[in-house]
Amino acid sequence: MVLVVPAFEFAMSKFDLEIGHQRRYTKASMAEALTSAGLEIERCQYINALGLFAWYGAVKLLNRRPQESPMLTLYDKVYIPVERRIESKIRPPFGQSVFAVARAR
Repeated sequence: MVLVVPAFEFAMSKFDLEIGHQRRYTKASMAEALTSAGLEIERCQYINALGLFAWYGAVKLLNRRPQESPMLTLYDKVYIPVERRIESKIRPPFGQSVFAVARAR
């Protein structure tokens, strides 16, 4: 199973609830949920460190909804590929999401 779930409860917003997020996770709470379900964790890490700041500022503090814009397109096309290369070598201590890979025992 491959999961990408929202990280950090402090970043929960009205928008999260509107799009169906029930909760946000830490690496520890995601690992607990997976092991409690009888799964073996192969990988569990934070991803998109900068995205957490952007999400918190725009969606939580300013109460804005993410929408298509030149800035978001630039972020997706330029920053995300660079971030993926960096985060494949250095795992950040926080992120906008938790990425997990688990399998049945």
